[in-house]
Amino acid sequence: MKELLMAKEKKIPAVDYKLCMACRVCITACPFSCLEAVRTDIDSYQKAYPELISPDTCTGCGICAKTCPIDVISMV
Repeated sequence: MKELLMAKEKKIPAVDYKLCMACRVCITACPFSCLEAVRTDIDSYQKAYPELISPDTCTGCGICAKTCPIDVISMV
């Protein structure tokens, strides 16, 4: 019974930057604009990688993870 009363913890996207190719598909797929291409400190090419900029707005829907073409986003 106690388990039923506990609120379900919201998951947020985590990007594996070692494998991410900075295609930005996840950014355009997010219905709440929670991701932006702002991480430029990942590699020497200075590509802009996705980062969760609005954790409070993120609903944990997982659309970003589902649309990633190389499955480098996991919901944690």
